[in-house]
Amino acid sequence: MGTILLLSLTLLGLSSIPVSAQQRQAAKQLEAEREPLTKADLKPTFDAVVECAQRNQEAGCQAARVLADKLLDRPFVTAICKDTAFTITKKAKISAVNDFDRKELLLNKATDLLQLCAAREPEKSTPAADPNPGIKKR
Repeated sequence: MGTILLLSLTLLGLSSIPVSAQQRQAAKQLEAEREPLTKADLKPTFDAVVECAQRNQEAGCQAARVLADKLLDRPFVTAICKDTAFTITKKAKISAVNDFDRKELLLNKATDLLQLCAAREPEKSTPAADPNPGIKKR
């Protein structure tokens, strides 16, 4: 019984080093996932969805599904962004007939992706109006 306990403690002591490294890596990944998405982050997904819509080929549609699926895995993405990404994963498939409705749906979802998933750009502030326009400053 004592040897099993000693062996268990030894294994726990040895496994704590890789676990802490894994924890640091997981913390870095979580921190990166907390960062708001930019339009530059979303551009590859947008491009893949547009390519899928226009060319109707497996390579572009596969890329669109994979990139949209990665958005679903991000914990800090809004629900409406995830809904858009989910629709892309379901609809970005090659079709026997690349009709207008299919193209339009995918192109609209690509545009929605940029509008709904990208972080809001800070508004440019206009210079504040002078509260005392008649008084000259020295």
